[in-house]
Amino acid sequence: MFNKKTILYSIVFYCILSACENNTFKNYYSFENGIWNTDSVVNFTFPINDTTKYYDISLKIRHTVYYEYQNLFLFLDNLSQDTVEIMLAEKSGKWLGKGINDIREFEFLLEHKKQFFELKKYTLSVEQAMRYGSLEKLSNLNHITDLGLIVKEHHE
Repeated sequence: MFNKKTILYSIVFYCILSACENNTFKNYYSFENGIWNTDSVVNFTFPINDTTKYYDISLKIRHTVYYEYQNLFLFLDNLSQDTVEIMLAEKSGKWLGKGINDIREFEFLLEHKKQFFELKKYTLSVEQAMRYGSLEKLSNLNHITDLGLIVKEHHE
């Protein structure tokens, strides 16, 4: 099937691509049993080491195909936005994220070309803000498996 040379070239190619990605920060938080409790605030702390550059900030949401809603509302702390609605599916029910089997991953751009003015560690706090019908909040949001934050240098 594959010889050693092909495997070696594949590994080297992957390493080169990974090095070109220029991610400043990438981290994921996994929810136990795929349940995001309304009291669970996810905190991401990331360093900014260069104030002359611009950054793109994205959230990655991993969920199962059994997620019951078309969207996901989040409260954010320490960005220019304080509440976001992320559409995870079309009205027809087709998932917008990519994936195989029963897991989908969707990337949502929070900030485009953001500039930071201090060299320090910043913290982004994320809280699920889902409501349904007359319920003030959903105590347990099922089938959200992971939440990720990616902060990378902006390139034109």
